[in-house]
Amino acid sequence: MDDGLIEITPRARKLMTETFEGKERNPIRLFVKLGGCGIRSFGVALEKPTKHDRVFDIDGFQYVVNRALLEKVKPIKVDSDGYGFRISGSGVPPHHGCGNCGFICGDGNRCSGDCATCSHVCGHGRRVLKQAESQSDAAGG
Repeated sequence: MDDGLIEITPRARKLMTETFEGKERNPIRLFVKLGGCGIRSFGVALEKPTKHDRVFDIDGFQYVVNRALLEKVKPIKVDSDGYGFRISGSGVPPHHGCGNCGFICGDGNRCSGDCATCSHVCGHGRRVLKQAESQSDAAGG
């Protein structure tokens, strides 16, 4: 029973299923990390639970959250934009990867803020590039 402490949206469930298709479904840890300018955001790692964690079995996936953290940020919402996961909780908005404050891209590299030239394209960068392509196609270019 998850007690409404974690919500996995249908979009996140779809992306999670696609991501793990044909792969072992390891436990998924949700944690808070400190970004540039002291801004907190959620991170995700494949990691086994410890005695300090609460484990949630949802739709065939196991989500792991430190009990003390869960009390501070509950409820946690895991969503997706189709490219990456957008995780939020009480007082922790979803990461936006703007680059202005030295955020880390989805693959762990520092975000430059210039998605068009980034060699480490994260979910935010893919959205920006897709929007630019759509605008270029609409303009006939």
